[in-house]
Amino acid sequence: MKAIKIIEPKVCPFCGSPIIRQLEEGAHIYCSNLNCSERKVAKLNYFVTKECMNIDGLSEKTLRKIAGPLNINSWYDLYDKTFDDFVAAGCGEKTALKIYNELQDSKTKAPAENVLMALGIPSIGKVNAKKLLETFGSIEEIEKCAKTTQVDLTQIVSHRKGYDIINLIGEVAGQNVVDYMNNNSEELQYVYKYLNTKYVSNAIASTDKLSGLVILATGTLDNFSRDGIKQSVIENGGTYASGISKKLDYLIVGAAAGSSKLKKAEEFGIKQISEDDYLKMIK
Repeated sequence: MKAIKIIEPKVCPFCGSPIIRQLEEGAHIYCSNLNCSERKVAKLNYFVTKECMNIDGLSEKTLRKIAGPLNINSWYDLYDKTFDDFVAAGCGEKTALKIYNELQDSKTKAPAENVLMALGIPSIGKVNAKKLLETFGSIEEIEKCAKTTQVDLTQIVSHRKGYDIINLIGEVAGQNVVDYMNNNSEELQYVYKYLNTKYVSNAIASTDKLSGLVILATGTLDNFSRDGIKQSVIENGGTYASGISKKLDYLIVGAAAGSSKLKKAEEFGIKQISEDDYLKMIK
């Protein structure tokens, strides 16, 4: 079969604005006009999906129907609407009640990692969102880190804002988070007003032997799997880190430990302990 050449559009087919491409997003292209009606609908649709806020009843068709009459330009415009507003926009009473209740429930039911993902920060899917929240504990703390200048002359990213974020999830994704947190203060105020921003681990602490300590393991351990050591740290009241950072208190070093992690831990002055040392701490 002969390959069909696809011609990349130069302008948005809906508003006529230039098309842009973000290098880290590969084949994805975007309309450069932030006020493009189709771009707004696409962002709203992403926000309400099952993978993000999981708001049942707000399909793309419904969003298109209500966006104009209710002057909905951003996700937070949905949260100040009433049952009567949705009815006035053409929704049946049953549908309007469902939408209203789903929105209210999402304020507390949607986990913080889903909220962070729903904001549409490039390269921040569920994995990176969870990494950030496991490390920092809340979206507020991520914002604080993004606005703090941290300097490490041994690193390529020295003199950059949000060093710990970049160190945790990588240069491109980390810089996207730093840029978002520094340039969207108005939207963040609505996040804090309406949504759940605190991370809640599924594991429950049964002791406080590691209370206040941030711990990470590298290499192969004799008594724990990768998930097992994480579970053990949390069950004993500690926080299990997603990567090496200056917030780390202890690095448990097992067999065949990664040399890059050990080097970084040394640069940060992080105490390295053996598996036996860790077992004594929780005994």
